[in-house]
Order: sequence, then structure tokens, then C-alpha cells
Amino acid sequence: MPKIAKKTSPVKKKEGSGLKKTEKKTIKLPTRVAGVKDFFGLEGEVFSLITNKVVELANLYSFKEIKVPVLENFDLYKKSSRRNNDKEFYFVEGDKGEKQALRPELTQGMVRAYLENISPESPVGARLFSLGPVFRREKPQGGNYREFIQADFEIIGDQKPLTEAILIASAITLFKELNIKVQVQINSLGDAACRREYSLKLSAFFKERGKKTKLCNHCKNNLSKNILSLLDCKDENCLKLREEAPQIADFLSVESRERFTRTLEFLDELEVPYNFSPYLVRGLNYYNDSVFEFWPISDDGQIIGKNSLAAGGRYDYLIESFGGVSTPAVGLAIGVERTASRIKDKSALINKKNDDIIFIAQLGDQAKVKSLQLFEDLRHSGFCVKQSLSSDSLKAQLEEAAAIGAKNCLILGKKEIMDGTVLMRDMDSGAQETVIYKKIKERLEKINKIVEKKIKIRKED
Repeated sequence: MPKIAKKTSPVKKKEGSGLKKTEKKTIKLPTRVAGVKDFFGLEGEVFSLITNKVVELANLYSFKEIKVPVLENFDLYKKSSRRNNDKEFYFVEGDKGEKQALRPELTQGMVRAYLENISPESPVGARLFSLGPVFRREKPQGGNYREFIQADFEIIGDQKPLTEAILIASAITLFKELNIKVQVQINSLGDAACRREYSLKLSAFFKERGKKTKLCNHCKNNLSKNILSLLDCKDENCLKLREEAPQIADFLSVESRERFTRTLEFLDELEVPYNFSPYLVRGLNYYNDSVFEFWPISDDGQIIGKNSLAAGGRYDYLIESFGGVSTPAVGLAIGVERTASRIKDKSALINKKNDDIIFIAQLGDQAKVKSLQLFEDLRHSGFCVKQSLSSDSLKAQLEEAAAIGAKNCLILGKKEIMDGTVLMRDMDSGAQETVIYKKIKERLEKINKIVEKKIKIRKED
């Protein structure tokens, strides 16, 4: 009979003996770095849904995707920040002692790439889109992250006030699709001459007796360096002082005032909810004229939280400061993490697809505004619509409609705007008919029913 081995228990160390106690080693789990976020499970699905919708939006509004490096030379950013604070950057030591940094935003890298890659023969201007991580060394609290995903839209080479309105309306479309209510905060910084005059007046205001002592230390340091940064401070005492400060709207030139008025008129026509925010300046110093932010609001219209979900503005002088030709531009950046945090019912979001493409073509600024309204109205009614707002040529738009296989093309021009009609073109037969604008959905639904009936008869035959 085989001998059964006896169990041996751990030997305890006796006092004065050379025996050691059996020790159980514990392995410490690695932890996530402060200021970054994981997307897992339902949150991961929501993250993918948002980024997919952002890419879809870029395609719908004719933006071309561009990928730029995470690592850039610090020279690209050092003059851009209004805060004059190098501590917000993550630095990397480059070759030959070059100062390099992880990008804190996407705009400068996209402009650099545009200038480096555009050929002299190419027309000035582009619609660019980029999606990726950015890095900021700031206090990780209240929706601020040290690494976060940004979706960036840049329109280069277009100085029309309608451009800002279209960019703002496109972001509103995204938030609507995600069931997030937002309000646009908007202001005008005017041109360089406006800001110089306003800066002198603002500086004199904060230097008055009793006011300077109430400022936070950061604002006291910037009082003689960058006076506009004081309007961007979130310190309670600084905010109270700001309420009495002069407004830049009183210093706008005739041209800047007219430009801002036109932008607001276009937003009214597009039924975009906005609030004139006279002290909005944004945190970067390359902006001029229109600047805007998107703030989440409750069902009763009250602003929620202290962070915007998206922001942007016009920057007509940045490209020239990089060594390029003087070129107007406007941009918009959307924070994916902040957007995800405002989605109430994450499991209820569903993507719907439709292969019956309707293309909307337009001629002229007013037609663009009307076509954008029609575009959103049809999309929300379940139709699959496409358009090319970047093109002013009807021929080019019809060619694009044919290339993507559109079934029908809706054409809006000056005549149609005046008559309250839409010219509908069958892309297969070339036949055209004039439809009353208010009855276009009814007509399209009727066409769909006729097509479905024909398909059913063919199947039966």
C-alpha cells in the first residue's frame, strides 16, 4: 500500500532561529493616470457612435479629412495662447535641443499641414476635418482632462459671414442627433484696430483704484501683458469686476459691426438658438471678429455646468503669421468626452440608414441658407440627403449628385427663393418639375410610394 504524503503547513519563524515565515507577495495593480479617461462597455459604444457621427457630419458638409502629428515644434503654439503659460504644455526633448510639445489643440497643426502640402496651382481655400487626441497639463477636474479627443473643422479661404453660420449650424445638427440641447454663446472681437482701442479702455478700467487689488494673482500678472485674458478668468472676484467692465461691442468698426450683424441674421434664419455674450473672448489670441461656444442647457433653457462642449471662431490673420498668404479662415472644435457626458439615454441612440439619396443643389448665399434648412428638415424626416455647400457651380453639384448615385436633385436658386418653390430633377431621366417649397416632403413621399409599388409589381411578375 502506497504511503500517503502528509500535508506540511507553513513554517513560522521562531524567535532566535534561522527559519523564515512563508510570505505571500501582493502585486499592486497599475492605475490610470490622473486626468485621462477610459471608454469601456456602454461608454465605449457611445464614444464610437459620437466619433462616427462626427465623421458622417464632416462628409455631409464636404470636409476633407486630414491627419496631423501629435508631436509638433513648440514654436507652432508659443504665440497662440492668451495665458502666456508654458506650464500647460507637455514638452518632449527634440534633436539638437529643439523644444517640442504634444499638441494642445488641432488648429495650428492643420494650418501648418495646409501650408506645407498645398501646391501653388491649387485654389486658395479648403474645408478640413481632423479627429484625434490633444494634451493639456491642467488640473483634472470638472470636465477638464489632460488627454482628450477633439473633432476639429476648419474652413480656409472663405470670408463670408455665412461661413460662421453654416459651421455653427452643422455643430447644432450633431448635438440634435445626440439629443443634447445646447445654446450658442457668441461675440465679436472686431479687427486688430478695434481690439487695440478696446484694450486701452479695458486696461484703464482694471487699473482704477480699488479694482486691481480685487483681481486674482494670475490676472494681476496679465494686467500689463495680455489684458483680454482677464475677461476669460473664472475667479469669482474677477467675474464680479467683469460685469462693470466696458464691452468690446461698443468699439467695433463699421465693417466688423456689419459682419457680426449679418452672421446673427443668418443664425436667425437657420433658427439656431444663440445668446450674445459681450465678454466672450476665448482662450487663444489669434481670433478676430466672431467667436462662439456651445453650452449644454436643461429643458427649461438653463445652462448646465461650467464647461462648453464645443467652441471656435474666425482667425483671418493666423495663416499670414505662419508665413502664408493673407487668407481668411474660421474653425470649430468639439470635445468628445464632454459631449459624451451630456448624453442622457446612452442606450437609446440608433443609427438609421437609407440608400435613396436626394441631393440638394443651390446657387447664391440666400439659396444656401434655404437649402441648409431644407437639408435638415428632410434629414430629420428620415430622408437620405446630401449636398455640397463648398461648391458655387450648379454643373459641379449636378456632377457630384450623379457620381454618388442620387435618385433626385432638388435645385434652389434666386428665382426659386422668390417664388417659394423648388426645382426637382429626376437624375435618371433628366425630367424636371417645379414643386411648392412647403409641399416638397409630400412630393418625395409620393415618389417613394410609386417606386415601392413598381418594385412590388416586378417581384410579383
